[in-house]
Amino acid sequence: MKFKNFVEFSGYLDNLGLFHMDLSLGRMEEFVRNWGGKSSFPVIHIVGTNGKGSTTSYLTSIGFEYGLKVGTFTSPHFVTPRERITINGFMLSEEEWCELANQVMDIAPDAGLTYFELLTCMALVAFKNNGVDLAVMEAGLGGRYDATNTVDPDLTVFTPIGLDHEKVLGSTIDLIAADKADAMRENGTAITAVQVSEAKAVLESRAKELGCELYHIKDQEIVAGLNPSLAGEHQKQNAGLAACAWRLFCGKSDVEFDAEKVRSGVEKAFIAGRLQIITSDRTYILDGAHNSHAFAALEAELARTGIKPDAIIFACMKDKDLAPVKETLFRLTDGLIIASGIEGNERAYPYKDLAAVLGERAKPAKTIDDAISMLNSGEKTVLICGSLYLLAAFYTRYPEFLEK
Repeated sequence: MKFKNFVEFSGYLDNLGLFHMDLSLGRMEEFVRNWGGKSSFPVIHIVGTNGKGSTTSYLTSIGFEYGLKVGTFTSPHFVTPRERITINGFMLSEEEWCELANQVMDIAPDAGLTYFELLTCMALVAFKNNGVDLAVMEAGLGGRYDATNTVDPDLTVFTPIGLDHEKVLGSTIDLIAADKADAMRENGTAITAVQVSEAKAVLESRAKELGCELYHIKDQEIVAGLNPSLAGEHQKQNAGLAACAWRLFCGKSDVEFDAEKVRSGVEKAFIAGRLQIITSDRTYILDGAHNSHAFAALEAELARTGIKPDAIIFACMKDKDLAPVKETLFRLTDGLIIASGIEGNERAYPYKDLAAVLGERAKPAKTIDDAISMLNSGEKTVLICGSLYLLAAFYTRYPEFLEK
């Protein structure tokens, strides 16, 4: 199969199905084996439940400060899948995307790659083609069967592990941690953020089995004076994890650790949709909080800054446990809660059902456009949260806010 243009490729991606999952690594292993570029560049692998995107952003930005050419792979995207693969922070052209897809198809024509697997393979090819000095790769879901788990990393970084994707990864912290722990490598190196006791025990046990050197952030030398660009007290923890991870990476490579460059990278990092405050016709607060851990961080930051939204636009996936989220939403605002639909997303909670579950203060809206149109002039500060896919709908309407 050969793609002639990006539109044709996008149609192929749509047919693959964004949410189709096949939990095995055989297809990716076949690609990596045929590709032959497994050791072409060092890899830092980011795994966890919360803070993966932010930690990835900090590490990428630190790499820039060192003058390194950094390839970054993240998920999900907001407006175009091209956001997922960047070289030095820039998306690749539509033409290059087609070339990458064609290269992947040539390497593994019969592998039957899923949506996420195909994009992972394209990222690997892009990084080799562009001669990156470092690849920072964010796991998509879990660790054991994640497509990113087929490239042996120089360093594995565990962000806080919590309950999320329970129907796929398991219903308890220890089951989810066990899945993510399988991202560690035999005789490898890993570092973990502060974890709840169940997750910590699982990570330590798996590290011992593999002979993997597992470092705990609480035992590491902290870089003083970190001033993260991203809002929220929890970002200090993410930035600290990135800084400690960078020190370990330097120790494994010929890069000399420089605390000033680390501080500068942390200050310059940017990622859309992480407590992002936008002022246009009104003030919008965009946050991708979609589980209890992330909502706790969001609530803490709004309380710290004294912000109480006049209204909330909320959406989530239909497998979400709404009980704890509902309580948080009602604490965050005294005003209207709009339950929004997400067009074209088969996993989204049906907006009318969502409004009914949220209760009398909630009103349904079919789309983000409908939700915004329901706001009145007195609702000057609006929180949009609950799903990165809801934020994607907002960025589709206001693409200028996707960039710093």
